[in-house]
Parts: sequence; structure tokens; C-alpha cells
Amino acid sequence: MISVLVYIDHSIFYWLYNFSGRSYVLDATIIFFGEYLVYLVILFVFWHLYRLWRTHKKKAFIPYVEALVSVAIGNGIVVSLFRMFYERVRPYVALHLTHNLLIDPTFSFPSGHTIFMFALATSIFFYDKKFGTFLYICGILIGVARVAAGVHYPSDVFAGAIFGVAISMCVYKIFRKTLCRKFWIKSRPAK
Repeated sequence: MISVLVYIDHSIFYWLYNFSGRSYVLDATIIFFGEYLVYLVILFVFWHLYRLWRTHKKKAFIPYVEALVSVAIGNGIVVSLFRMFYERVRPYVALHLTHNLLIDPTFSFPSGHTIFMFALATSIFFYDKKFGTFLYICGILIGVARVAAGVHYPSDVFAGAIFGVAISMCVYKIFRKTLCRKFWIKSRPAK
């Protein structure tokens, strides 16, 4: 069973990785999505927060506080713990790939970029479906690009997405039931 999963993981990896090295435009696109899109998303989130602050919608900050906690738990604790105990070498090193678009000296499992994006997207999605969906799409693009660039296996990205969503759901429930109960009841999102 494990060998079948590894075969599927490697097959999907090679299929996506084969898109790199075909043209300068495609390589630049993979690098942009795999490395720089996350920074644009962060800037966009800060711009969105600034707009909320300027319009005095202070209650709308709750999902961003939840997102900050979720991202801190995901990238600060979960990724660190997994990489401390499970040292999965990056595909471009393990498979001796000569053409790699991105270099990352850390271990690959789970994908920190994907945990970040899916934790952020899930936290926002509970309150703002359109913006949350946009962030999910960005997370998928980032994950696929990082596989195509040779720095992650598909299973790294899939695990990152699952961890990001799970962490964010737990944080949401904790905020809803304990830490922000009084405030949350007043500012409950519409269903």
C-alpha cells in the first residue's frame, strides 16, 4: 500500500515538474506563483485590514486574529515539529534533479507555504466566503507551483493543506466557544 502511494506521489510530481524548463515564460510563472505570490497575498491582506480599519469595522478583525493564531501554530509549531522528527529531503535533492527553479535548504514535509495559505484562507472563509475562496485558489496555485519547481512532493502540499484547514478550524472553534464568546455572539457571521 505504501509503495502504491509513493508511486502515485512521484508520478504526479514528475507530471507537474515536467512543466518546468520548457520556456522562460512558464518558468517565470512557476517561480512567481511558487515564491512570490504569497508575499502579494500578505500585502493584499494588510491592504484589506487597512480598509476595514479606515471604515471603522473593528469587529471584522476577528478572522484576521484567528488567521494570525492559526498561521503561527501551523508554521511555528506544526512545520517545525514535523521537520524535526521527519526529515524528508526535498525532491530536487532526493531525485537528483538538475533543473530546479527554486532552492530551499530545509526539509519538505509538510509544505509551510501551503499550511500558511490554507490556514489563512480557512480563517477568512468562515466570515467572508468570496475572499476566503480567492485565498484558497491562491493556496492551490502556490502548492502546484512549488511541486512544479521541484521543492515539494504533492503529498507535502496535500498534507500542508489538510493541516492548515484543521488548525484553522480548531482555532475558530476555540475563539467561538471561549476566548471571544461575548464578542463573537455580537459579531456572528451571517449564515
